[in-house]
Amino acid sequence: DGQRLTGAELKMFFFLLVIAGNDTVRSALPGGVLALAGHPDAYRQLRARPELLPSAIEELLRVHPPVLTFRRTAARDVELRGRRIAQGDKVVVYHVSANHDERRFPDPFTFDVTRAPNEHLSFGQGPHLCLGAAFARLQMRAFFTEFVRLPPVRLDGPATRLTSNFINGITHLPVVW
Repeated sequence: DGQRLTGAELKMFFFLLVIAGNDTVRSALPGGVLALAGHPDAYRQLRARPELLPSAIEELLRVHPPVLTFRRTAARDVELRGRRIAQGDKVVVYHVSANHDERRFPDPFTFDVTRAPNEHLSFGQGPHLCLGAAFARLQMRAFFTEFVRLPPVRLDGPATRLTSNFINGITHLPVVW
C-alpha cells in the first residue's frame, strides 16, 4: 500500500524469508535432484542445454512442489465450478494435484524441462504469492547451475520422505556419481 514497514514488520518479514524459505528450498533442491535422476532423458537434455535451466526449474517446482497444501478461509460467499463455498469455509489447495491438472497442463504427467508456459501453483498465486518466490528461484538456479556441470548422478536407493502434512520434504536421498 506504499507504506514503509515498521521495525517489527521488517523483522517478521526477514524471519519469514529466512525460516519459511529454509524449509521450502531445502525441500525443493533434493526434490529436483530426485526428479532429474528419475527422468534421465530430461536430465541429459538439461545437461546438454543448460540454457533450459529457467524452464527446468519451473518444471521441477511443478512436479515436486516444496509445500504440499495450503489452507485458506473463504472471505466471502462464492461458487466455484458449481460448488458453493460459504464465507468462513475452509478451503485446501493441494499443490501437486493443481500442478497436474490436465485443464491447465498439456500431458501433465510428462516431465518436460522445456514446458512453457508453466503456470504451476507451487508458490501460490495472486495476493497469496510467496514473498520469497524470487529468492527461492535464485537459490535453485545457483544450485542447479552447478549440479548440471557435475558428472551425472543416479539414485543409489529409495528416497526417505519427511513425515509432514505441509512440507514435501526429503530427509535422505542416496545418489552416486
